[in-house]
Amino acid sequence: MRDAFIDFGKLMQSAFFRDRLKMVFGKENRTLYSRRIEDEIYREVRDGRDNMLSELEKQAQGKLPGISDLSRDVFQSLFSMNVKEKPENALSPMAKKFHRPILRQLMQSPAYPALRAVCEGNELPAYDAAEEFMRQVCENLDQLMDAANGPKRSLSVLDKEAAKQEDRLEQLGELLKRHSPSQPGPRLEKKILQLANRAHSKVGQLAALEKMVEDNLLHHQEQVGDVLSAAGQAAMEKADETAQILLSWGTNPGNMRPDALNEQLLQKVRQNEQLVKISQYLGRLREMMRMKRKNATVYGRGEKYGLELGNRLRSVISSEFGPLAALETIPLFLRKYQRGALLQYQRREKVCKGQGDKIVCLDESGSTMQNGGDNAAWGKAVAYALLDAAGFHRRNFALIHFSDEDDFRTDIFRPGRYTPEDVLSSASTFLNGGTDYEAPLREAFRLMDTGEFRQADIVFITDGECWVSKSFIQELQKKKAAMGFTITGILMDQASPGMKFTLAPFCDEIYRISELGGQQVAERLLSGRI
Repeated sequence: MRDAFIDFGKLMQSAFFRDRLKMVFGKENRTLYSRRIEDEIYREVRDGRDNMLSELEKQAQGKLPGISDLSRDVFQSLFSMNVKEKPENALSPMAKKFHRPILRQLMQSPAYPALRAVCEGNELPAYDAAEEFMRQVCENLDQLMDAANGPKRSLSVLDKEAAKQEDRLEQLGELLKRHSPSQPGPRLEKKILQLANRAHSKVGQLAALEKMVEDNLLHHQEQVGDVLSAAGQAAMEKADETAQILLSWGTNPGNMRPDALNEQLLQKVRQNEQLVKISQYLGRLREMMRMKRKNATVYGRGEKYGLELGNRLRSVISSEFGPLAALETIPLFLRKYQRGALLQYQRREKVCKGQGDKIVCLDESGSTMQNGGDNAAWGKAVAYALLDAAGFHRRNFALIHFSDEDDFRTDIFRPGRYTPEDVLSSASTFLNGGTDYEAPLREAFRLMDTGEFRQADIVFITDGECWVSKSFIQELQKKKAAMGFTITGILMDQASPGMKFTLAPFCDEIYRISELGGQQVAERLLSGRI
C-alpha cells in the first residue's frame, strides 16, 4: 500500500497531522458529563451499599472493558438534573459504538420519563435503578455483544485496533516532542514518517469497523431493544420500590439520601415481602399527605388553610377580585363565580373529634390475604397513614389488630415516643384466622375508659361480614351515646360488592372500595385528617 506521506514537510502540512496528531485520541469511556459533586454522591452511595454492582462489573469486565463507566453513566442519566452528552471525538470507540447506544436506548424508552420522575435528585432510588439496569445488561451481555459483533466480531476487533492506534498516536506525540525544526534529524524524521503512515493507514480500517458495529446493532435492533426495554422496566420497578419504602417508613419522607437509617430501613423492609407490599400503597398515601401539607397556606395567626375552588365571597382570595376593576373584565369574574371556580381559602371549621385521637380496628383475618394479600396490605397502609396524620397533629393513636374471638393485639403510639422500628414491628404483625367484631370494639372501649383515649374516634377496617350479639349491640349503643365518639366504617368489599355490614347502623360514615376504589376511599378518609 502506497504511503500517504513521502516527506516530513507534507506530513506537517497534512490534515492528518492537524486533526489527529495534535488531538489526543478519544479515551473517554464516560459518555455523559458530570459535576464533581455528582461524582462524590455516586461514590458515597456506592461505598455504602453491598458489593452487588462491583461483582457484576468484575464478572463482565473481560467481555466489556469500561463497564464501570457505563454503570456510572446510567446513574448520571437518572439522577442528574442536567443530562448532557460528551462529543463523539472525546469518546473511545467502545464508548461511542456500544455504551452510548445502550444509554440512548434507555433514555428513549417509554419507562425513562417515569424513571426520571422517581430518580432525579434522589440518590438511593437512582442508584438502585442503575444497579438493576446493569444487572439486566450483564445477564444479557453475551446477547448484546453478539448483536454488536456480528459474524466478524467487529466490536471486539474495533476495541483492540483502537487500543493499538492509541499507542501509535502517543508514540508519535512523544517523537514529535523530540523533533526540533531548527535542527532536523533525518533518522528521527524517517521514524516519524513510518509511524505516521502506519497510523494513517489504520484510520480507514477503524472507520469501517465502526460502521460495521452500527450496522450490526441496526440489524439486531428489535432484539437489542427488547433486552434494554425489559432492563428499563426492571429499573423502574426497583426505583419505585426503593422510593415507596422510604416514603412509607422513613421519619422524613423527602429524605432519600444514603444515610445509615435509610440503608437499615431498606434492608429490613426488603426482608419482609408483606412490608414491601404495604409500601406500594402507604408510600403514595404519605406522599399525597406531604404534598398537601406543603401546599397549605399560612393565614391569620398561624392557622393553616388549604386553597380550593368555590364561590364563597367571604373566603375568596383578594387577587381574584382584580377583574372587577374594569368593566370589560367583570363578566370574567361573574363567569368564574357562577362556575364556582374562584380561588378561595378553605373555611376554618370547629376542631372536632375527627381530627383528634384515633383508634383503628384492623381486620387481619385470613381472607384479607387472598388474591395476593392486597386487602391486608391496603388496610395496613391506610392504618399507618392515619398514624402519620395523628403524629403530625400530636395526637394519640391506637391500632387494634383483630381476627378470631379474643385474638387481637393492641399497639399504642404516643406522639414523639415511638420509632420507625416500632411502626415496622407493628406492621409485621398478622394474626390470621376468622373475623370477630366484638373483641376489638370492647378493647377500644377499654382504651377510652382509661382516659388517655377518652376523646378518640374509631375507624373500623374490614373485608367481611360478622355476626354481632344483641347484647353487644345494646352495649355499643350505650357507649356511643355516652361518650359521643364517631365510627367510620371502611369495607374492603371489592370481592363482594354490596355486602351487609353489621355495624352500619352505628357508623357515622361508611366507605366501600367496591363503589369508590381503594385510592379514592383512602383520599376521602385522610382529606380531613392531614
